[in-house]
Amino acid sequence: MATKKLNYHLMPRKGWLNDPNGLVFFHGRYHIFYQADEDDLQGRMNKAWGHYSTTDFATYTRHELAILPDSEYDINGAYSGSAIIKEDTLYLFYTGNVRYSGNHDYIHSGREQNLICVESKDGFNFKNKRCLLTNKDYPRDCTKHVRDPKLFISKGNYHLLLGARLQDDTSCVLEYMSNDLNSWEYLQRYTPKKDVGYMMECPDLLKNENNRFIMCCPQGFVKEQEIFKNVYDCGYYKIKGNDLVEYQALDYGFDFYAPQTFYNSKRLIMMAWIGMPDNEYLDIYDDWNQTLSMPRQIEFKEGRMIQKPIDEILSLRKEKKKYCRSFAISKSSNIEFEADNEFVLSLNDIKMVYKKNELCLDLSKCNCNRNKRYIQNIKVNKMSIFIDETVLEIFINDGRYTMTSRFYDSNNQLNIKTEGIKEMITYEMKGVKIL
Repeated sequence: MATKKLNYHLMPRKGWLNDPNGLVFFHGRYHIFYQADEDDLQGRMNKAWGHYSTTDFATYTRHELAILPDSEYDINGAYSGSAIIKEDTLYLFYTGNVRYSGNHDYIHSGREQNLICVESKDGFNFKNKRCLLTNKDYPRDCTKHVRDPKLFISKGNYHLLLGARLQDDTSCVLEYMSNDLNSWEYLQRYTPKKDVGYMMECPDLLKNENNRFIMCCPQGFVKEQEIFKNVYDCGYYKIKGNDLVEYQALDYGFDFYAPQTFYNSKRLIMMAWIGMPDNEYLDIYDDWNQTLSMPRQIEFKEGRMIQKPIDEILSLRKEKKKYCRSFAISKSSNIEFEADNEFVLSLNDIKMVYKKNELCLDLSKCNCNRNKRYIQNIKVNKMSIFIDETVLEIFINDGRYTMTSRFYDSNNQLNIKTEGIKEMITYEMKGVKIL
């Protein structure tokens, strides 16, 4: 059974997709790079950088691969990274992966993870590939796992964050500083106050008026009750000195990883991979596999990250309709409703149950090896659900909580049944155009 093409989510041209990379607004266009392996549906060959660009998030141009693993410093993969603009030039920084043959654990020996940079005057053609840092340049207590550079500017200098696994199987985020993007000086590290894992992937720096935060993907979390049930987690810490404290999960679904942010027009936009590394899910695909999330606008309210679809996504909604109880709609739709009491919502084999201040997303009947995920101690007031063939993005209480997942069934439409919901508003979603 092949997967239908998605309507308003970005897919790879062919083969595999994972982390969004190098998100940036440059020369009047949004550039969305991503981890791509066009030769393997499982992403096990050589990772390159795929590339989309758009001016309006409704019409996209899909470009040729932007970065190939074609040097001695990235021969086994051009891994994740980010973008920064300097003097009308776009710079992409990423991790160059090198694996040695032989008897290695590939943690303490057998690999290189190098900091690589390329540059472009137009945002499409990249040149001047160079290696700026190697494992020898990182602190001595780091293993060979140091990756995922995220660039930002602070007080007139360039800074980058790197996620690191340490020799004692704990983790931290390293910070480097430069005044020219070429020579980098180690500045400091940020360490979780409570040891919660052995690696912190995809670090990103966020801030509001009062606090700074590091968003990341911790690996090795101890599973607690009904949280941290995925193979790896994704969330954000408050920065307190050099300590990372008060961790909060970013998404409560099955498939959400490697988020990255960028600023444009005084708004902070985030995209993520709707997937999960090293999972045991059963994903169904034909000539392509995996997808990116909708762009989400990020704000902070009362110390919590709020995620909402950007206005351009809402502009894809078509005719507004109202329904009660049972009805059928397209599998490219947005559903909204207010919740006054406990409820049960069924969308084909997807089931959502809100009872006793607990929200459960149940995919156990979808034949995709995903079972149940929960949000506990929650008072649900509003829900907005975006469905795109096999993608589910759920925004709860105006984006205070989200649940993101893939699902699979053989139905060509969504058959919806409700209990405890008075009225539901639906919109069919227009598809984006890919040039």
